[in-house]
Amino acid sequence: MNHRLSFEVRDGGLWRDGTPFPVAGVDYHPSAAGCRIWTDWDPSALRRDFRAMADTGLNTVRIFLFWRDFEPTAGQHDPVVFDRLRTAVDLAAEAGLACVLSLLTIWMNGQRLDLPWRRGRGLFDDAELLERQRAYARRVAVALHGAGNVLAVDLGDEIANVDPGAARLPRDTVAAWQTGLAEALREELPGLLVTQANDASGVLGAAPFGPDNASGLDLIALHGFPTWAPVSIESTSSYKASNLVPFLVRYARAFGVPLVDELTSYGTDEATTAAYLRAATASALGNGAAGVLAWCWQDIASTEEPYQQRPGERFVGLHRLDGTPRPAMAGLREALRAAPRLRPGPGRAPVALYLPERARIDGGSYLDTGVGTVATFYAYLLLKRAHLDVDIVAGDPTGYRLVVCPSVGHVTLTDLDRLGRAARHGATVYYSMADHLHGFPGSALAGAEPVDYTLLAAGREHVEWDADRWAIDWAAARVRPSVLAVTTGQVLGRYPDGTPALVRNPVGAGQVVFCAAPFERQLDVPGRLTAAAWEGLYRRVAALAGLAPEVECADPDVEILPGRAADPHEVLLVNHAPTVRRVQLRWRTPAGRPVCQEVVLDGKDWRLLARPPEQRHDEAPSHHEQPVPH
Repeated sequence: MNHRLSFEVRDGGLWRDGTPFPVAGVDYHPSAAGCRIWTDWDPSALRRDFRAMADTGLNTVRIFLFWRDFEPTAGQHDPVVFDRLRTAVDLAAEAGLACVLSLLTIWMNGQRLDLPWRRGRGLFDDAELLERQRAYARRVAVALHGAGNVLAVDLGDEIANVDPGAARLPRDTVAAWQTGLAEALREELPGLLVTQANDASGVLGAAPFGPDNASGLDLIALHGFPTWAPVSIESTSSYKASNLVPFLVRYARAFGVPLVDELTSYGTDEATTAAYLRAATASALGNGAAGVLAWCWQDIASTEEPYQQRPGERFVGLHRLDGTPRPAMAGLREALRAAPRLRPGPGRAPVALYLPERARIDGGSYLDTGVGTVATFYAYLLLKRAHLDVDIVAGDPTGYRLVVCPSVGHVTLTDLDRLGRAARHGATVYYSMADHLHGFPGSALAGAEPVDYTLLAAGREHVEWDADRWAIDWAAARVRPSVLAVTTGQVLGRYPDGTPALVRNPVGAGQVVFCAAPFERQLDVPGRLTAAAWEGLYRRVAALAGLAPEVECADPDVEILPGRAADPHEVLLVNHAPTVRRVQLRWRTPAGRPVCQEVVLDGKDWRLLARPPEQRHDEAPSHHEQPVPH
């Protein structure tokens, strides 16, 4: 029997039979059966839905395997259900769809559809249950022999929610669990791609399920629902909402190949949902996602569990109960159809957003200031608002011109070695501090030393750098101000009381700009980010590094992504604001004279724009120069 699998991860992307494969698909429950897909079996419904998906231009469907249906009694696999699984995969292939299969589906829509025989045993550390999982995984893999359209197996949808204590498991336990299951699958299907889907707490929380603990996986699956994000996202229409998933994508790229396998909005009307999906999808693809699977294909007619407990989960489909598409479907199709053109090019950005080793670890003691990736999120947004292209980097940042290390609460010797090396090799390292003891980078980098801490924020209400001023909300940051004495550095900015707040220190061929305030962390307050030009600090630091955006505009709500893979001379523009924006793009040219183009973007809209021809760099822009339509 042919066991050949046609999908592989290569060059930071997903390929099928030697060709790049941008995932464009949906998550799926049949409307009538809902989560009883395997017991209320209706292959005609699957055939009809899969053909409809393909007709809309989609290429992938994600299907959930409810473990209790496949193994209703411990050690007893139901052969009928396994045959149905293979039929479902074959029906998808018949329609031209690839499949992502969620293996250990227990948690669904806020309810545990649990195994009747588990009896509360731990999914990740009970020896007998671990063996049952591996045996089940091998049996699923056997059922998939010869199916060339299996893109990946997802070990378990938001699996950390199955056991209440899973968020406190040791990281090694979770990594071993993932690796063990992946190996069990590959015993029967060598080369099978494996992933595991997590919500935003896998990046913005301390749970051990996340991109930084996924070494046994091939793809890093991400969910980013703004309603439940552990940061202050004001609304689904807000600037931060449609930036959430792109940030998660950039974060995951520091550790592997990201796949957004759930994306939608909850509690929103049809227009808001459509706008959110339009911007979030385009930006996620533009920031390097291998593809997007939107939640979900159609509203659910079933009233069986979990829908009797959470009936609102029935009405978040891209299609209504009668099969008519909602407005979100058109915008999603546009972005997914353009996915090959939206992908970033192979080069790296000039700016590294550095992840300290303990950025996502909260020791939970009085010595700790909490998870640091909230500050990473705001640093990412500030760089975007300054139109500075950025990579998130978890290892050595040497070679980047600007390295940003925001609001650090816990720095290690490895972190200091990496940052020092980057500076000595010519980088400008911007380092802001959240904890005056465990986040202080040392006087050799900071050019200053701590004198004391203070609980009195009076006199330290803002940072002044020449004519620029940025307020600091110490209460929002939940850290104590520190008192500094400058040693080898030069004071760039001060607090109102005259004490140093920003220090520039030469280090080797480069420099460190040390900020004594938790500049990014204190932005996590509703409405605060967009209420002032906070990105001005990053612009000034970038200027010290000799960096200027290749193309920029005066509107910080418009994301600018240069250097597309399909055409390096195109940029992707995404308007993350909910309202129309008319912007003047300014391109840098070899002659140093900017070329301007006017672009109008609807709220939460996107567009690809061609670089003005080089021969026109000294000419005024023509009224006939129009943005390339998407």
